[in-house]
Amino acid sequence: MKNNYTSVILLLALLFVFSCDHKNENSGNNSPNKKKRTLEEKAEDTQERYLYEYNLQKNPKTDIIPQDEKKLEFENSILAKEQSLLAKVNSNSYSSRGPSNLGGRTRSVKIDISDPTGNTMISGGVSSGVFRTTNGGNSWSKVSSNSDIHNATVIAQDPREGNQNIWYYGTGEFSGNSAGLGGNYLGNGIWKSTDGGLTLQQLPETNSGVFGTYDNSFDIIIDMQVHPITGELFASTADRIYRFTENGPVVELQMENNNTGWTDIVITSTGRVFAAIETINGLDRGILWTSSTGSGSWNPIASSSSPSGWRSNGRVTLAVAPSNEDILYVLYRNNQSNNSNNRVTEADLWQYQLSSGNWTNFTSKLPDEPGSDSDGNDPFSIQGGYDLVIAVKPDNENFVVIGGTNIYKIEDITVDAMFKRIGGYAGPGGYALYSEGGVEHHPDIHAIEWDINDTNTLYSGTDGGVHKTTNLNTNFVRWINLNNNYLTYQYYHINMINDEGDDYVIGGAQDNGTTIGGFSASRNDKSSMTNYFGGDGAAVAVAKSTQGLGLDYVTYVSTQRGRMLRGNNTQVTTVITPIESNDTNGNPIFYPSQFVTYFYMDQDNPSTIYYAGNSNLVRTNDAENVTSDSWTLLGSLPFSERINTIEASKGIYNSTSSFILIGGRGGNIYKLDDPQNATDLGSLKKITPSGINTNALNINSGQYTSDIAIHPNNPDVAIITYSSYGSDIRNIYITNNLSASVPTWTSVEGNLESHSVRAAAIAEVNNQTVYFVGTARGLYMSSDPTSIDWSLESPNLIGLSVVSGLVYRNSDNILLVGTHGNGMFEANLNETLSNENIEIDQLSIAMYPNPSMLKLNFISKDFNLDETTNFKVFDMTGKQVLKGNLRDKSVDISSLESGVYSINLNNQNYKVSKRFVKN
Repeated sequence: MKNNYTSVILLLALLFVFSCDHKNENSGNNSPNKKKRTLEEKAEDTQERYLYEYNLQKNPKTDIIPQDEKKLEFENSILAKEQSLLAKVNSNSYSSRGPSNLGGRTRSVKIDISDPTGNTMISGGVSSGVFRTTNGGNSWSKVSSNSDIHNATVIAQDPREGNQNIWYYGTGEFSGNSAGLGGNYLGNGIWKSTDGGLTLQQLPETNSGVFGTYDNSFDIIIDMQVHPITGELFASTADRIYRFTENGPVVELQMENNNTGWTDIVITSTGRVFAAIETINGLDRGILWTSSTGSGSWNPIASSSSPSGWRSNGRVTLAVAPSNEDILYVLYRNNQSNNSNNRVTEADLWQYQLSSGNWTNFTSKLPDEPGSDSDGNDPFSIQGGYDLVIAVKPDNENFVVIGGTNIYKIEDITVDAMFKRIGGYAGPGGYALYSEGGVEHHPDIHAIEWDINDTNTLYSGTDGGVHKTTNLNTNFVRWINLNNNYLTYQYYHINMINDEGDDYVIGGAQDNGTTIGGFSASRNDKSSMTNYFGGDGAAVAVAKSTQGLGLDYVTYVSTQRGRMLRGNNTQVTTVITPIESNDTNGNPIFYPSQFVTYFYMDQDNPSTIYYAGNSNLVRTNDAENVTSDSWTLLGSLPFSERINTIEASKGIYNSTSSFILIGGRGGNIYKLDDPQNATDLGSLKKITPSGINTNALNINSGQYTSDIAIHPNNPDVAIITYSSYGSDIRNIYITNNLSASVPTWTSVEGNLESHSVRAAAIAEVNNQTVYFVGTARGLYMSSDPTSIDWSLESPNLIGLSVVSGLVYRNSDNILLVGTHGNGMFEANLNETLSNENIEIDQLSIAMYPNPSMLKLNFISKDFNLDETTNFKVFDMTGKQVLKGNLRDKSVDISSLESGVYSINLNNQNYKVSKRFVKN
């Protein structure tokens, strides 16, 4: 283990700029008061996003995210999935609510060279998984298991004839990941497929051991290439360049002094390998290396002082010209910052000729468009290296395409004056999206891929998914949206209209703003959505207009760090962020807010909205007309505890029986009666469960309250969830006497004792009360969590996705589910909920992955899995082909031929038989 890994990665999490900062509060022409954030503000956003994710998960007693708990959470989820699949009655049926037409952050797109039509592609969504299409992007299917790590960042195919069925995908994002916490939600090695990408299994030598801890180079895979002669896989990680031999990975190059940084590799068709390693602190050493075979004999071809004028200081990306492999292009970060005080390009571009060793500096041709400049847009911007990619046209060594915040082309780099914008933002002076021909292209470019049949067709992977253009040579390049069921959205908050039968949904997504969907939102189907507003999407709400303004719906959206806005059916129109006071010059001072802005609309009384200004509770009873300066401050929670979540009692407002529950950052729960009429928090009552871990020294470092739900028909029944990890932390509580002066809370974690719980809902269907909780590893249900274990819902569709939000509508029993990585899902509980008990085998054991290529893993709570457990494997003829004893709860099946087998496990007179597929 490298002692400085964690500290370095945490530092990077604070320094690197996320893509969403480019889009903050801007979406086309619908953004009031357009304003681009400065680089200093972006850095603050990055730090606050990091702290938000960290606080969500840490054990409040140790301030550490316990990795043993995350491992147990994974194992328990695998077992729950197995039990759910064995159940005789699956309780609910879910369907995707999309967005089926919008994509999330995509760092790799590859065309399958074994398909002569070029219609087969594989793409990786960060925090979402690996997706495959066989019809050119008209539809995608997820091929990575919902049980596996989702943050796919790089994909590679074996180019050798007869071996093109072999694919690899790498995990771990060096800059930009948000699914769990930059430095603590990392990858888990490299995964391999031998059937054209249909099934994948981890290469065991890249298993990083403790999931979520950066203690292994294979926690972050930046690039991968397969050698066209030897078939050896080359992988660049955050500190090394590896070559995979038959005996395992070999280190070819590595960073000095155990540093971590960006790396990159590219291999020519003849097998020559070029490798780049980031310069740390301007050290005068090799930055760019080459080897004729990639197996030793590395020679430096560039350093921090050579060639003259070279100023690499960060990420370096490489591209060989396919039509003339003597030419290498190098695009790197130059440590310049494009801001209002320093209008410069943030990268340099060079060309290298291998045969002569000559370098040509083409930096002067990088984009600096005429007209107004803008931060992070023009001149050429790369967000500290987060966006940086280069590619050369297969049939023209001088035709180069580059990506940073935007994507650009230059048709002849030897004579043309400057690269031309072809996607990202529409122009140099603003932040409307590029939409030549009516289809929007997305900023923040990570992948550029050429079609295998038509060199005028280009594919891009961006923070908005996958797009292609077929008219690259024209002056006005148009893009085609290929995000068709490419379910990769990362929602923080979701909501829906509270009217029976209405399908209007809304969600605030990390990196991709606010989306709206449903026929009521003017979509042609229930799964596609409209990109409604930009920024880091946060809390959202929608209601029917009550004022006869001809506007059927009123939407409420928010973005990072406190901003809140109101809109109509088609666009945001008004900023309504609550103002705390004005300074001496009359300028507004807004309430401080957590990074993922939170507000709560009382669904049954939508004129009332409560806004969380950190510890301050701010209210309006006139949501459709409220202005920034007309909110009412009710006061601050005791000891300035920050507000995480709010839930109101159900039904039409009644001053004698209505109330709200408030969940605090330190784990406390408060009850406020008659909240619409309250003028202060003098009557606030603390009703925190006795087992909650609060921090007396720092109230905002206690157990993290994630959600509250109140029974739709019984105001005495409620559920509270917490997201903190820790073996001694309890994360789910229910009460049946909420009206009591001191409610009785019961811990009901049951089989979810290791889970980070993110969301909750209570439903009543056919006179049966059912509880739902969303966790960091899937959605669970129980009809009585005091005595019945939680069962995993939708094991194959939602799977083990991070469930970030639950909203239940009692009028027609609709449950809306938001995930951080795979969009939204919906179930009609009235149609699918069964009153039958779910029965499973008395002896439950989970086996994964299945299909498998290298080994089978086993998990069980009631079957002994150790070296005394013996196994026998049989083929479909009944012939025994393997036998032995378990090692580390697994069986090595790498020696088996492809096919279907059964395995028998035997221990202490217990026997279990399971069937599996060997790839």
